[in-house]
This record gives sequence, C-alpha cells and structure tokens, in this order.
Amino acid sequence: MTGVAIVGPGAIGDVHAQALARLGVTPVAVAGPKPDELAAFASTHGVARTYGALDDLLADDDVEAVIVATPSHLHASQSVAVLESGRHVLCEIPVGLSASDAAAVADAAARAGRVAAVGHTLRYWEPHRRLQDRLESTGTLPSLVVVRQLMLRQTDMGWTGKLRDWTDSALWHHGGHAVDAALWHLRPAEPVTVTGTAAPPWPGSGSPMDVAGAFVTADGRLASVAVSYHSREAVSDFLVIAPERTLLVNGAVLRENGEVVYDGGDVATVQFDAVTAQDRAFLDAVAGGPPPAVQAADILPAARVLATLEAGALST
Repeated sequence: MTGVAIVGPGAIGDVHAQALARLGVTPVAVAGPKPDELAAFASTHGVARTYGALDDLLADDDVEAVIVATPSHLHASQSVAVLESGRHVLCEIPVGLSASDAAAVADAAARAGRVAAVGHTLRYWEPHRRLQDRLESTGTLPSLVVVRQLMLRQTDMGWTGKLRDWTDSALWHHGGHAVDAALWHLRPAEPVTVTGTAAPPWPGSGSPMDVAGAFVTADGRLASVAVSYHSREAVSDFLVIAPERTLLVNGAVLRENGEVVYDGGDVATVQFDAVTAQDRAFLDAVAGGPPPAVQAADILPAARVLATLEAGALST
C-alpha cells in the first residue's frame, strides 16, 4: 500500500481524504501551518502524524506520494520540492500561476522519474470521458468547441462552501479547467493561435474576474472560452460541434444531437466520483500501473494559452 500524505488540510484536502477513504486508504501524514486545523483534520480522517511544514513531512520515510492541496500560489514550488525529494505528487489545479510554473513541475518530474499528476478533474468527469470516447471512436474532429464556466465567486469561498484566506484565480483555476477541456476535445495537431484577454483586476479581489478567449487550430477549427466569477447565473457547459454531430456536456448530463445519452444524476456525485477516479489513477501509477490521464507535461499547451490570455490583459 502506497504511503500517501496530504499537504493542505483545508477544504479540497478534505475532499481528497474522503476520496482516499472510499479507496480504502488512510493518509500516513498531513502537513499544514495552522495547528487547530491540522489537529481537526487528523482527528476526522484518522491520520496518525501531523507536521507544521512540508519539509518536515518530506523527512518522513513512510511518505511515498504527496497530494498538494494548498493555496494556489504554493502549488508549483511545493510540487517541485516533493518531486526533488524522490516522491510522486498529485497537485491540485492549478499546477502553477504561470506557464513557467507548470513547465518547472513537468521538468522536475522528468528529472526525478516520478509521477506528477494534476487535478484537472474534468478529464475524469464521466460525461466528458464519454464525450471524448465518442469523438475518438467515430473519428470526429470538432469544428467548434464552446466552453462557459460562469459562477459567483466574489468572496473567497470555494465549491465546498468553506471560506478561504487566499484569493482564487478565475484565469488559472477555472480558466485552466475550461482551456484544457477545450483543447482535449478539439485535439489540435499543433499549437493553436490564441486571441483574447483577462479583464482588469477587480478591486474587490485584486485579480481578474472575467476571461474571454478564442483559439484556432492550424487546420482552421475553432474554440471559445468564457470564464467569470461575477455571474449570478451559474453556467457550466461544454458544446462540441462537428458537421456530423453535436455533443453537449451540461453538469452531469451528456447529450448528442439533443438527445440525452448519459445522465449521471446530481453534479456533486459526478464530481466526487471524478476526484475518486483521479486519486485512484494516481495511486495506481505510483504502484507501477499505467500513467494517470493527465500529468503536468500534458497541461503545458493549456498553460501556454492561459499565459497568452494573461499577457493580453486590459489595463485600467
């Protein structure tokens, strides 16, 4: 059994601990800077050892793999530290807040010969997996992919409903999900040409809350992405259009040409199933099985698109 540890005993760390429990795995250790939060997490999930810092956790010889579930600005540096210590890492999205951050993690994994999985959970989301299987089994190349990730996140509260003491990134977090999914379904043979921008930083958060982008493949196929943390109408849909078929993922449902072909029920169940599948794939890869569906090197094309959108950010 792989000795897996979690760094970051917050909301998403709690989700990973629940997913591991579903797989019959108890983390061997957890690390975090807040003693009360750390103690509560360890008590809830039966974790025997707690550490105040990642370096201390990495000195524990029983730790073979680490799930990084800390604030986003720590992801890249902590993932590199895990890899350089000889451990495998599963880093929550975003793997970094720049294309160079993402490349640093991918490079560290290559040097260490270790797994560097990333939490692009849509790659494990059952409706998306079925959509991708349909495209590949029929040889369908989409002519247009349209992605919208619109939600209200004007406070530092994530999807678990817990307040955080750090600010999320519409561009690198949900933009990362959106752009990676669009490229995954579009399947360009070469890098895409990108146009678009992130909005000016919003005074309430100090960061852009809206992102709009479009990209085109070398063979003239298109995708568009819109992300907002200001939307009081929640929208999360992925429309994939080809001359011979149209597929739509809306939450837990997949439609083809207007007909429901898969209904996963409630979104929360599909989401937790995806996290569990992601964590299982990581543990299987660590144990010598096939590589996970998405590693740090796999998301570099999306990171380059996001960096282009960030560079095009409008000035105030």
